[in-house]
Amino acid sequence: MSSSEADVGQLRVALCQFPVTNEKEVNHKTASDYIANSAQQGAQLVVLPEIWNSPYATAAFSDYAEHLPDSDDLAAKSPSAALLQNHAVKHNLWIVGGSIPERTTDGKLYNTCLVFNPQGEVVAKHRKVHLFDIDVPGGITFFESDTLSAGETLSHFQTPWGNFGLGICYD
Repeated sequence: MSSSEADVGQLRVALCQFPVTNEKEVNHKTASDYIANSAQQGAQLVVLPEIWNSPYATAAFSDYAEHLPDSDDLAAKSPSAALLQNHAVKHNLWIVGGSIPERTTDGKLYNTCLVFNPQGEVVAKHRKVHLFDIDVPGGITFFESDTLSAGETLSHFQTPWGNFGLGICYD
């Protein structure tokens, strides 16, 4: 079923949560398996987790970061974005790509979500606006702002089922 033929009264969404390793290729394989399984079960929109291609650690973000241009020509620049783009087309899916660490041309790092339509087009790019910084005395200390820059815009995308807003945990 193409996105223009979708039953706008009903939407099957797959919310994927999966273990992430220190090996990007393993994370890519896991994400691919979850996306394919979701499509086989009738999902029309698949949502991946935050930082799915990398360990969730400020020290790891730089090593796993990829350049994410705003256009659809991602294959040569971002293996993670190319994976999402290819699966969107292959399985005729909308894919909300969770997020991955993004490195911009000026060297900044962002926690960024890309959304692809079934034609493989980037229909939204969202950079996490509200970074998670916490310092609990005698407990956890974690500052995303040590390595990540904050995004500055609200993001949304239009689907046959309506307009969807985007946010990344803590936005």
